Amino acid sequence: MYPVVPREWKERTRGHIDIDVDACIKCGICAKKCPTNAITVSRDESYWEIQRMQCIQCGCCAEVCPKQCLSMAPEYTTPTTEKVIDKFEIPVQAKPAAGGGGEEKLNCNTDECVFCGLCAKTCPVGALTVDRESKTWKVDEAACVKCGACIDKCPKKCLEISAAGGAAPAGDGLECNTDECVFCGLCAKTCPVDALTVDRESKKWEVDKATCVQCGACVDKCPKKCLSL
Repeated sequence: MYPVVPREWKERTRGHIDIDVDACIKCGICAKKCPTNAITVSRDESYWEIQRMQCIQCGCCAEVCPKQCLSMAPEYTTPTTEKVIDKFEIPVQAKPAAGGGGEEKLNCNTDECVFCGLCAKTCPVGALTVDRESKTWKVDEAACVKCGACIDKCPKKCLEISAAGGAAPAGDGLECNTDECVFCGLCAKTCPVDALTVDRESKKWEVDKATCVQCGACVDKCPKKCLSL
């Protein structure tokens, strides 16, 4: 009886993406993850834009949003012969005054950090620089949007958004229980510094301990849990 009778949407209907502009930090992760490139995020001009007719309502952007400011609404975009592009202005967050209690920022406990570089690879705005040779970790505070993506990715959990960093002991070395190992090679593919070599034919597993940064990424990925630090 629509439109005489208002339509009742079923639960979990995938209609269109909504955004809470007040919570958005313009990190751009949603735009990078969108499979159809329907989303555009501009940090300089402070806006978030979506091409409705290009969006396939997969919900991937809402799932990866670190601030949970994107959500799937049930109503569909009204059909038209024109391309529907919705542009939302993102309010500029006011920075706290100097000496007003300490602004939170991204910190790294370099005593625990193994300089694997996973945080830099994960950063959606390229705000991090990691150099293994010189053992340096740097953050461009002007570029950092404090999305927390690097914190979730860090295998040593040495990153945090606060006024100061913490401390924790580092690992001793990577070992493999070859009796349990199935030589699948997932650890070698996961290693950020290519320190592992796995040969299924000869049943050989090797680690270059001079290259290994003891990040633990391979330990988490191992399906047989035969790796340990």
